[in-house]
Amino acid sequence: MHLIRDVLDKQLIDREDCKMGRASGLIMQLGENTQPRVTHIVIGGPALWMRIRPGLRKLSTKLAHLWGPKRKEPVTIPWSRVKTVGKDVNLDVEAKETGALDWELWIARHIIERIPGGGSKEEE
Repeated sequence: MHLIRDVLDKQLIDREDCKMGRASGLIMQLGENTQPRVTHIVIGGPALWMRIRPGLRKLSTKLAHLWGPKRKEPVTIPWSRVKTVGKDVNLDVEAKETGALDWELWIARHIIERIPGGGSKEEE
């Protein structure tokens, strides 16, 4: 498997067929006498910004602490939860339990619901 080509930036799909973002980064374990191995997939802006320009990671992290969901750690999915890698990466997790949807839920609650006709509340 070619990790960069086959995993990075691919759509992640949970066990309920819910899209939960894209693979922004990978965490690897390096040992002196062992082959490197992938331990986690990272989801979210800071990992993506780090790939584009390292200084942007700090900025995006600071902005996220001031505005948006208050998450201290990046969303990581253990590599052991990967079911298949193809066009998408299918995972044996539920998106809503991982924190991967925190921004989407925050935007829906704090912005979309305040737009007239944009909320999910049923009209009476």
